[in-house]
Amino acid sequence: MNYYDQHLHTYFSFDSEENFEDYLICEPEYFVSTDHFDLNNPASDGKDDIPDYPAYIEKLRTLREEYPTKFLRGIEIGVVPGQEKQIVDYLMEHPYDLKLVSIHQNGHFDYMDGKVLTMDKFQTADEYFSQMLTVLERFPEGDVLTHFDYGLRRLSFTPDELAEHFEGKLTRIFKKVIEREMAFELNAKSFLKYGNYKLYRYAVPLYQSLGGKLFTLGSDAHVAEDYQLGFKEMSQLLEKCHVDQLLVIQGKDRSLTSIPTL
Repeated sequence: MNYYDQHLHTYFSFDSEENFEDYLICEPEYFVSTDHFDLNNPASDGKDDIPDYPAYIEKLRTLREEYPTKFLRGIEIGVVPGQEKQIVDYLMEHPYDLKLVSIHQNGHFDYMDGKVLTMDKFQTADEYFSQMLTVLERFPEGDVLTHFDYGLRRLSFTPDELAEHFEGKLTRIFKKVIEREMAFELNAKSFLKYGNYKLYRYAVPLYQSLGGKLFTLGSDAHVAEDYQLGFKEMSQLLEKCHVDQLLVIQGKDRSLTSIPTL
C-alpha cells in the first residue's frame, strides 16, 4: 500500500468548498476526507459545525460506483474540555474509519483568531497546551493528534522557547499520545505555510525520546491543489530522524507503510 493523505477537507467542512472529484484527479488507491467537527465554534459565530453524515455516506456510495479508489470515512474532531460526552455520544451513532483529534478553540476564540495577537504569547501557548493535555486525558476517542502547534501558528516561537517554557508539558502530552497508541501528525499547513518546520524539528526527536514511533503526514488541504502538500519536506525530516514508516489507519486495521518518495 502506498501512503496517502490522511488529513484533508471537502465541502462538508465549514471552511472548505472543495469537491471530492477534484482530489480524485490524483487517482489515489485510497481516499479519506477528514471534515471538521467543532461544537460551539467561534469561527462560525458559536454554531455547531457537524458534517452532514447521511449526505457524506451517500456521497461516498456514489463515488464508489464511479471510481476504483477505496473510500474511507474520516473526521477531524475539535475538542474543548466539557464537550467529551456529547462528542462520544455522536461518534457512537456515526462511525468513522479515521478520527483526528485537534485543538482549535477554547469555547471563546479560535487560536487562529487575531485576538491572540493582543495576548501574551506564553500565556496563550500555556493555555493551549494545557487544553491539549486535558483533552488527551479525558477524551477517549481518536487515532491521530494533529498539528500540535496549531495554537502557535499566529505567534512567533523558537524551538529554544518551547524547550525552556513548555518541554515539561509537551513531555506529558507526548507520553499520553504514546500511551494511547495514537500517531503524531506532521502537518503541512503548519510546517510550510506557517513556517513552523523548526518546531517540528524540535518536537519529533522529543516524541521519539519518550518512545514515540507512530507518525502520519497530513496536508490539511482545503483545496485540491494542496493534496499531499509538504510530503517531500516532512518526509525528509522524518528520514533524518531515522523514521522510515508511517501509520495508516483504516478503522480497526492499522498498518505501517513506507514513507512516500515524491
